[in-house]
Amino acid sequence: MDKIFLTVKELSAKLDVSEKTVYRMINSKSIPFAIKIGGQWRFNTEKIEKWVLESQNEEQDKAPTNYKIRVADVLANGLIIYRAHGENRDEILDEILGMVSNLSSEEAISIKKQILYNESIISSSLQGLSLMAPDVDGSYNIKGSKLLIAFLERPMDFGAIDNIDTEIVLLLLAANKTEQLIIKTRLTRLFMEKEFISMAKKHLNRRELIEQVTSLEGKLLA
Repeated sequence: MDKIFLTVKELSAKLDVSEKTVYRMINSKSIPFAIKIGGQWRFNTEKIEKWVLESQNEEQDKAPTNYKIRVADVLANGLIIYRAHGENRDEILDEILGMVSNLSSEEAISIKKQILYNESIISSSLQGLSLMAPDVDGSYNIKGSKLLIAFLERPMDFGAIDNIDTEIVLLLLAANKTEQLIIKTRLTRLFMEKEFISMAKKHLNRRELIEQVTSLEGKLLA
């Protein structure tokens, strides 16, 4: 059974602050739902979870949106993994998310769960490329949208509707919903071009890949 209340120590770990900071927040009434039980401060777990989620959403909403953001921009801000290892989609995601700096284990687990749920409904893989993205709902905090590309060590069956095994996984971690929609729309357009698919499967180095995407994106989506 899940705990109904959090202790000061547990809340400090959840907020990633010291216990002294938690007490200061209590005194300043910055933390809602704090009550004393047996002389000790306790916090309603469910209400605290909702409060933390709402706070994260507010921070995301405050982040400025780049309406001119391009695929080349998020690619430059992301990373490329060559010969990604794993026996299945779950393990591949573990390797990719493990490479993302400043991403907590809880955030990585939440992202993976969202993606696996979406992929269980319908695979995002087409023509050997799989474009995955979690819901931007405050379950993770990314400063600056980024696109991660993983070239798989071997093609895998991700249940694609065109029955083509997946060779490349593209994972989009957007800073906010608007940028996610913009990037996914631009990527969808690029996916329609044989030139883009062919270029992606060449396993170019980082500089060459960004240059090629910049050129093609400029030509198709000026």
